[in-house]
Formats: sequence, structure tokens, C-alpha cells
Amino acid sequence: MSKQCWLTAVCVFALASYGGAVQAQYYPAGYGNWGWGGWGGGGGTVQGDVARGMGAFAEGAGVYNVQTAQARSINANTAMRWNQYIWQSQQEANRRAYLRRAQAREDSTRARDEVSKRLRDNPSQRDIYQGDALNVALDEVSNPQVYLRNLKAASTKFPGVAVRDIPFQYAAAAITTSVEQVTKGGPPAALKTEAFAKERTELKALGAELHKQVEEKGYPDPASLQKVRDIIQATRGKVATTYHKGTRQRNEAEKFLKALYGLTRMLETPAMDVLLAGVENRPETTIGAVIAFMESFNLRFGVASTPQQRAVYDKIFPLLVTLRDEAAASLKGTQPAPALSLEEHERATEFFSGMDLDELAAKKPAAPPAPGAADSNSK
Repeated sequence: MSKQCWLTAVCVFALASYGGAVQAQYYPAGYGNWGWGGWGGGGGTVQGDVARGMGAFAEGAGVYNVQTAQARSINANTAMRWNQYIWQSQQEANRRAYLRRAQAREDSTRARDEVSKRLRDNPSQRDIYQGDALNVALDEVSNPQVYLRNLKAASTKFPGVAVRDIPFQYAAAAITTSVEQVTKGGPPAALKTEAFAKERTELKALGAELHKQVEEKGYPDPASLQKVRDIIQATRGKVATTYHKGTRQRNEAEKFLKALYGLTRMLETPAMDVLLAGVENRPETTIGAVIAFMESFNLRFGVASTPQQRAVYDKIFPLLVTLRDEAAASLKGTQPAPALSLEEHERATEFFSGMDLDELAAKKPAAPPAPGAADSNSK
């Protein structure tokens, strides 16, 4: 099956089978038994069914329908902690974005809070068409403490053909915030020796550079990503010659390097035109399925710049508000999640620890020829 066929299947199943089990899988089977009956289609809860951003990771890493022990090693509890980590990283990215908008004000903290409150409670038409008001609502309904499947509004019907007009934007800010946290949080003791001083300095600087690039442009420079990966691979080679295989020092160093490499893979943005191929063949979906799809590929709402995009935002925004209000009611009486700390970078090392770095670093397999291509070439 060609890559385009795979990605078409991804989108169709993700949007068509919310709440049902489908066997087709895009990344390795086994991440908590999620295939299209889970993060790609079941979408019942970001806490358990959806491994946030794993569709984007699979596309970036070139991982297709391969069953591996590494994939099976990631259980639901690990994914739940990962989702909380990435969600909180997104909140930190939001906080910084609001602060940048308020920099002209003397009381920037108060101004930041005012921006956040306005976007939630009294957004302008521009706030909606910029995608900002929709993303505030999206953050609330994708809170890992929300059980989406239990919300009545999640089953509200939405035209399948309208999905193509949603200007999705890849949420690189949360991932670069995570990269920055991992590098700032510091490597394990095995990499804190003088022998690795140069690599530590380079990785920390590149982590900050990636974050700056995403804040300024919305996406990282591919050359910078490659620099990070080259340093990781070089560091990995030095680790192998410094520490014996199976020792605690080597295991901890490799877990840290795998987390960084996996995060750089998640920074490779999916091709939206390919992901959405065939979605118009589905007459309707649900707002819950749209959110599950966005969670799977780490997407947010971008700027609506055409009449069709603005029209679809006019349709979807009130649905998100209804869903948000229901989600807020379901959380009454619960304690908010604790604030993110630098120690939380261990969630990234835990999440990628069961994977093999060679598999993470593998190049995408070449797409096989489309059916009938061989016959036409032989004529």
C-alpha cells in the first residue's frame, strides 16, 4: 500500500470510527493496544485511549504497520503520564504566547491573564478567525482530566466535507517546549561528566534555538533538527565506548538520548493535504472525532484566511463552546493537575524508553508503486 493510501486510511478511520473498533493501524500495534480502535478512532479519552501526537510521531519516524516489542512496551499508564506532560507543555507554550502579546504593558502578568480571559469568555470575531478562541476551548476539552466519551456534546454531528476546510496547524510549540525542558532539566549523571561537557552545551543551545524558531516562525528549521540528531548519534557512540552495555550509567544515558531523538521526530509536521485525502467521502462525523483526530496528530486550529475556512469556524466554534462548558461542569469539585516542573522531563524519557534508537532514527521506507504502476511501466 502506498504512503498516500496509508494516510488516507488514517484520516478516514480517525474521523469515521469514533467510538468503534477498527483494525487498521498506522504506527506499530501495541501502544496500549491502540490502533484505530483507540487513538485514531475510539478517541474516548485523552487520558487512556489517545497517545497524544503519536500519529505525527509515526509519520515523522516512518513507522508503518510493524509490530514490535518496543511498541508493546508502552502501556496505558505510561501514555496517560505522557499526555499530561504534553498537555502541560502546551499550556506553558500558551502562557508564553500570551505574555509576548502583553509585553507592551507594564503589568505584563495582568495583561497576559486579560488576554487569556478575553479569548475564553468574550472573544472577538478576529479572535475566532485567528483560531485563538477555538484553541482555548480545545485546551479545555483536551485536558487529560476530561473523559471525552462521557460528554454528550462530543457526539454532535459535524459535516465530514467541512473538515477539509479547517485550517489545521501543527502544534510544534508544545514539543519544542518539551525539548527545552528535557535539555534544561539536565541529563542523567552518566552524561554530566567532563567527557560529555561539549555535547551537553551543544544540546542545550540547540534546544533553546528550536524553541525560538517555533515561537518566531511556527516550525523548526530542518537543519537545526538534523544538528540535534547528529549530536545525539555522536553522543550515543561515545556512551557506547565509555560505559559497558547493561550498566545503569549506559541505560540512563540511552534513555535520555532516545527521549530527545523521539521528540525531534515529533517535530516533523504531517502533510495535511495527504492526511485529509478522502475525508469528503464521509458525509458526517462528530465533533468528538475531530478532536480525537487532532489529538492523534498533535494539531491545533490555525488562521482562517479564506471565506470557506471562516465559514467552517463559524460552525465549529459554538460546538466547541458547548463541549467546553460541559467539560468544565464535569470537572467541578476535582483538583487541577499540578503545575509542570523540570522534573517532568522524565516522562519523556519513560515514554520513549522501550523503543530502539536505531528504529527511531530509521529513514522512512520508500513508498511502493501504486497499484497498476508496474504494469503501465512495463508496456
